[in-house]
Amino acid sequence: MAAVLKKRALAEYSTQVLEQQPPVKKLKCLVKLSALTTGATLSLVNTINGRKTPNDVVQILLQILEQLQFQDSDISNILIKLSEHFKLQSDSTVKILIFSVLSAIGSSDETSEDNVYKIVEEIFTLMKDVKSQKIKTSGLKTLLALGKRMNHDMDLHLKLTNYAKKTLGDYRPNITCESLEVIGELMPVKIPEDGLEIHSEMLKLIGSYTQHYNAKTRSNAFNTMVRLHDRGIRLNPAVYLDVCSVINDDNEMVREAALNVISVLGNYYPEERIKGSNGEEMARMSDEAFENICNFMTDISYRIRTQAAKLLGSFLSVSTNVLLKTLDQTLMSNLRRKRTSIERVWECLAKGTAMMSALSTKDTPQEMLDAQQVSLVSTGASGAYLHGLEDEFLEVRIATISSMCSLATRHSEFAVIAMEFLVDMFNDEIEEVRLIAIESLVKLSYASGLRDDQVEIILAVIEDSSSVVREGLHNIFASFELLNQEGLMMCTNRLIESLKKYPEDKKSIWNCMKNLGLRHPTLTLALVPELLAIHPMFETPEPNVEEPSYVSVLILVFNAASKCNSIISLLEDKTIKHYSYLRDIMPHLVPSLQLGGRLSISQVELRPTESDSPKSLELLESLINQVSVVKGSTKVKISLLETFYHNLIRLAQLDQSVNGTAELSALYMHSQLLLNKVLNNNNKTFYSNAVSTHQANNVRTNISQLLQNTLKMQYLFVGLSVQELASIKQFKLKVIALLLVYIVNATNQSARTLSHYFLTQLEDTMKYISEHDLQLESFTSVVFKELSQLEESKPGIVAKLLLPILQSSEPTPPPKPNTNIKMCKVVINRPQGGPDTTHKLSAGLILPIPLNAELYSLQTESLSLLRLKIKYPDQQTHLIMPPRNHLRLVNLSNESYYLLDTNALISHRSEWSEACFVELSLAFDLTETEGALAHVLPPTQPCIVDLCKPVKLKVHPKPVRRGM
Repeated sequence: MAAVLKKRALAEYSTQVLEQQPPVKKLKCLVKLSALTTGATLSLVNTINGRKTPNDVVQILLQILEQLQFQDSDISNILIKLSEHFKLQSDSTVKILIFSVLSAIGSSDETSEDNVYKIVEEIFTLMKDVKSQKIKTSGLKTLLALGKRMNHDMDLHLKLTNYAKKTLGDYRPNITCESLEVIGELMPVKIPEDGLEIHSEMLKLIGSYTQHYNAKTRSNAFNTMVRLHDRGIRLNPAVYLDVCSVINDDNEMVREAALNVISVLGNYYPEERIKGSNGEEMARMSDEAFENICNFMTDISYRIRTQAAKLLGSFLSVSTNVLLKTLDQTLMSNLRRKRTSIERVWECLAKGTAMMSALSTKDTPQEMLDAQQVSLVSTGASGAYLHGLEDEFLEVRIATISSMCSLATRHSEFAVIAMEFLVDMFNDEIEEVRLIAIESLVKLSYASGLRDDQVEIILAVIEDSSSVVREGLHNIFASFELLNQEGLMMCTNRLIESLKKYPEDKKSIWNCMKNLGLRHPTLTLALVPELLAIHPMFETPEPNVEEPSYVSVLILVFNAASKCNSIISLLEDKTIKHYSYLRDIMPHLVPSLQLGGRLSISQVELRPTESDSPKSLELLESLINQVSVVKGSTKVKISLLETFYHNLIRLAQLDQSVNGTAELSALYMHSQLLLNKVLNNNNKTFYSNAVSTHQANNVRTNISQLLQNTLKMQYLFVGLSVQELASIKQFKLKVIALLLVYIVNATNQSARTLSHYFLTQLEDTMKYISEHDLQLESFTSVVFKELSQLEESKPGIVAKLLLPILQSSEPTPPPKPNTNIKMCKVVINRPQGGPDTTHKLSAGLILPIPLNAELYSLQTESLSLLRLKIKYPDQQTHLIMPPRNHLRLVNLSNESYYLLDTNALISHRSEWSEACFVELSLAFDLTETEGALAHVLPPTQPCIVDLCKPVKLKVHPKPVRRGM
């Protein structure tokens, strides 16, 4: 007793000493100023006069660019000062930086249009005496930036393009290229009718630079033509022949730009009739451009081949006969039509050649043949896609497959032939190529069914090591129609074999079986006795309905039976029983069948009906309404909460349609029960440190669990409405207030960070509620009112104010039911865990454990929070962020989820005397987002929210073996 009194006396004395001390002087945050003042730029410009060396001036100009802060009224003085320095300085770096500063100022939103015009005029003045290529190029870039800033001023753009037109005559390539870019970006599209010839003259001028001696200039000229066409200044179709004359340029960059021009012309003028490349007959421009680009599928540069393949996919209006040539394997002479002898004679007469000499050319001796006139290799469109599919670079193969797919979706005849070659690409050594081929083939399912030979090729890679490839192959069988029973039986057997080897593919294979049954009811009818092992004379043993391979067959048969009633008569009674069971546990895979009187009354009652979901929702609403309208003491409400909590847990397990909202309501009620347990009037352990260790640990555990529940409600549920999120935020405030009171009164920890966090959360919550015009709960309203009257917000004062408010607060009902709410859940398919298998490793080394997990209702924003949680027997916990490319989105017909396929890296520095269990699970790491709650209750980790139950692996690190 004396010790307690002494402690109280010391506490009171220390309090009096603190009150007598003068108030602590508030500290100011010393932050490096990013912008000095409003006129910082002008002040820095004025300091340039005192700098003697160009390096000092450069440093000031760089500082101006980093700390650009000015008023519009300062721009005139800044412009005058910079112009003077530009004329006085001889260093090119300084002049380039001055142009950069002017560009930054003119591009700023704070600069008025009048000042932008002044800057442009000043740059024109400064550029008159500039001779340096670098400085002149920098000036043109500045003019381009200012022109984009004034994108509505046609007169300014015309003035800038006229200036760029003058600088085009410069012999230096960099200046010419920058001038072309200015013209391409700023040439006015809408001009008066009397000035329409400006466009044609400018295009003609740009076209002349496609013959420039510099390759970069030629490339920029082609790019400018494409840019002008995209902006609305259409190219003349007559340009096509001029571009074709220079398309075989030695420079790769020029060929790439010229291909873009040909693609633009071919797509914009598809029906324009032009002379073919052989000069013999008129052809559609779309077909001619397509064949010209096909020639570049054998270019020496893989970049050109890749671009050519991509451009081919944009020719949606190409003729079918030309398109079919791309998959022709025969050698042709550019697929030209052979001219008759009469046509050859008329051509010779037109050229002034004697008729006899023309006719004698039919029998020209071999020694007199011109080697250039004989074509031994297929050119033009012939075999273009075949070259792309057999290219050594994966970029070319991927672009070719994508291009074929985009054209095949528009041309069904081409799609049938393309399927042959896409199936062959399943044997490519690169996984990415195989995936693109699989995705492309799925898009062509409308064109034709799969033949037996094609099914065999696909099934040859059905056991690929990549789960993504296997799933893609399942999608192929789910999308296509098979032509006969042999193909269906072969496909079913191989899928079952694959399921035994890769159990994690269960969902994908079951979805494939479902679609196979729906697409092939007639073929399945003939295979039912073989699939279900039905003997006409003897009764076969009843298979295990939990066996995945048997379930796969049943899914196939039942879905086929929904389209063909004749199958039902072939089913045995045991199969009907299995149907009733599977219909209950997986209604999304097993359809509803009209079985007549073959089901018993008990089985019919167990089967869910379409009206179950509304009834479940009504039950959930009635439970929550009873909680919200009940009157009486707090004990009565608590007893009701306990009853309703257990009912909600059961309801969430029974009906998946209301699972998310029932889980949220149950978690909310459980949190209310925990909160009341801590706030019990007879229990002062949460605000007193004069308690036993056991009591303190219980309070700490309960508060930690409360924090976890609150974070689960905030981060694990998707589809929350504004009202529901507001309720969760206000309940979170109540939990943080309880934690603050506990830390201040029952521990020796500093509560300054937590107090600041509580006030921040209160401010954010009030702002959120006011923005959405919602009603405040009584606790939030009282806390905000009381805290707003405080002059100081020290942790002790805040905790002292919160304590009576917490003790008088009443349980609040959970939010109203919302069927859009889904809870994030994780199912770990692999590893299975258990004591049967022991994973051995050398101490200090790493043991990779393959992990395959399905993540449902996971938001894209939450992907960065996902962690792989590994807990060792010595209570060490490692959190590992899985690589983003190991996580992919799976879209099935009835649902979508993320699939994580990675390796869990297990390691321990010391050897163990015996094998122990290591817990492996997935969790959210909220340490960054909820940092103030991360370390307030050691050793608990409230910011680590588990997503699933851990899988226990038996691991035994052994001593490292030393070498001989």
